[in-house]
Amino acid sequence: MVNGNGIEESFNDRLRQAESAEREVQRLEPLAAEAPQLRLQKAKAQKEEERKRAKDESIYKAKNAAQTASDKQKRVPDLLGQAAHTVIELYTLLKEIDSSRRQAMEALAVADRVDYDIELEEDEEHERSLDRDTRGLAYALAARHGDTKVKQMLEELDPEFTMLRGCNLDEPLYRDVADFVVRHAVPQEAPPQALMTKTPEPV
Repeated sequence: MVNGNGIEESFNDRLRQAESAEREVQRLEPLAAEAPQLRLQKAKAQKEEERKRAKDESIYKAKNAAQTASDKQKRVPDLLGQAAHTVIELYTLLKEIDSSRRQAMEALAVADRVDYDIELEEDEEHERSLDRDTRGLAYALAARHGDTKVKQMLEELDPEFTMLRGCNLDEPLYRDVADFVVRHAVPQEAPPQALMTKTPEPV
């Protein structure tokens, strides 16, 4: 049988334990209340760290790429000089080719004039022998001579000649370069694509 003092002591012990627990809860409650805020701060700190790491890596890559570009750019002046020198050589060569072709046409024009004079004399003599009017004969013969005849004669000397014969114009960049040089060297010529292969004239 439990006496009154024993019951009181039991309650007192439990009360002390309860009060002790209460004090512990009260002590820990402010700290526990900080948990949500601490979690947010931790997440924020992690995010900031990730962002900083991503930024640092990006800057590192950017510096490497920029340095690579700078190193490669140092080759540009020399390569540009080489390209310009080559373009000048091509320009000069095309001018010389054009000049030679013009000289050939001038010489052929003289030959064509000789042929014209011979034909005219022979035809006039023939027409007079038949007692026919020779007026208009010179005009009729002129239609078969002149620039068209000279170009035909030049074509016969070098069939299918073009300024860019044998050149690779399939690549757009090649065509652009060819177009630039041809337009400056021999502006009266056709565009590069047309110069690559000569289209037969209609008969």
